[in-house]
Amino acid sequence: MSKLDVRPEGKLDSHSMEKEKRRTSHWLFSRRGPAFLDRIFRYGDPALQRIQAYVTRGQTIADIGCGWGAFSFDLADIVGTEGKVYAVDLSRKCVDQIRMDADRRSYSNIEPHAASAADLTFIKDRSVDFVFANGLLCSMAIGRQAAVAEVKRILKPSGYAYLSLGMRYPFGYVSHDEWESILSGFKVQRGGSYREKWALVSLKEE
Repeated sequence: MSKLDVRPEGKLDSHSMEKEKRRTSHWLFSRRGPAFLDRIFRYGDPALQRIQAYVTRGQTIADIGCGWGAFSFDLADIVGTEGKVYAVDLSRKCVDQIRMDADRRSYSNIEPHAASAADLTFIKDRSVDFVFANGLLCSMAIGRQAAVAEVKRILKPSGYAYLSLGMRYPFGYVSHDEWESILSGFKVQRGGSYREKWALVSLKEE
């Protein structure tokens, strides 16, 4: 990642945001195909089974790179009305659809945001119990380190994060070495190998 990709404090500037959108558009799923495809992929994805012991009622969840919200609504069901789910995606089309679906289905605990994972300033420091970043990093053309920094910033000391790679390099942007480097900044609770393509992590003790 070049020094021009992020501002000194780690956030994408407007030029880099447009660059991210253009470059990410080359990734296989970045243009967000029909919503029904998200549901198909959701049923074949064991992510919820892997995290179910770590997500409970009343928690605050950040679903980053949520697409059409296939998992956002499941997570909202788990945390209940006492909890909250930030549904975050770079695609405004997806976020607008989630907002309409949430209104139509009377989900008051989903808060949609069209934003880069590299700039989550609308989420307070140390305020999230669980970060769900399923297939996120491998789809980010730039700003991946800033996105990882944001996960660390918003996560509570007692919280957990689920990181997964939908595609390994060269089909996704994250190489084996980068994956190892990312995980070295966390305490790995489960998973973690590049072959598995997922890890459940927590913050390292300071």
